Amino acid sequence: MSIMTPERIGTAIWRHLLSCSLLVLAAALIVTVRVAYLEIRPNDNSSQLIEMACWRVGLLLVFQSAPLLWARFIYKGYKQNLICIPLYQTTALLRMPLAIWAAGCLLTAAVFWPVLHV
Repeated sequence: MSIMTPERIGTAIWRHLLSCSLLVLAAALIVTVRVAYLEIRPNDNSSQLIEMACWRVGLLLVFQSAPLLWARFIYKGYKQNLICIPLYQTTALLRMPLAIWAAGCLLTAAVFWPVLHV
């Protein structure tokens, strides 16, 4: 692999954002379908409570996917001497994707947390 320029690093960061956004979208769709099914066919309250807690934990894990991928990408890039710019420039490239990611996760949580509360 060649040494990464700031443009290639920025492209890789945005690519990670896009792929992880698809994970959040898929999880949100699955939760929506499952909650709609539970409202049509009510189960006993204890099993439904456990399932909703599992869905909350699953959403939290999906919310951590992009930051973990970015941290791994940056760590491996510096460890293997592939990134040639200083760390402060790399984190500056990460500012806007991280803000978009945090806003998207916050909005998703604001929509689904009340729905997942039994």
